[in-house]
Amino acid sequence: MNLIELKDKLYWKNVPDRWYWLDEGLKPDACILYKNYAKWEFFYLDEKGDRHEFKVFSDVNDVYVHLWQKMEYQLEGFSNKT
Repeated sequence: MNLIELKDKLYWKNVPDRWYWLDEGLKPDACILYKNYAKWEFFYLDEKGDRHEFKVFSDVNDVYVHLWQKMEYQLEGFSNKT
């Protein structure tokens, strides 16, 4: 998956922007994709600045797939609560 495909999926599934952040720095209470030299990091940054679910990827496509799977899971849980 590339960035355009990921953004399209996020848009068409109405994933709230506040749930994720795509290599644009850090945003609390969101899933973060962060490029750290040649590696990509995925983590959830809580409101206190602690990182959770930290994973490192060498392939950008893999990190996009991982974020999409996480968003699908969150959407499923969100829709079950409403």
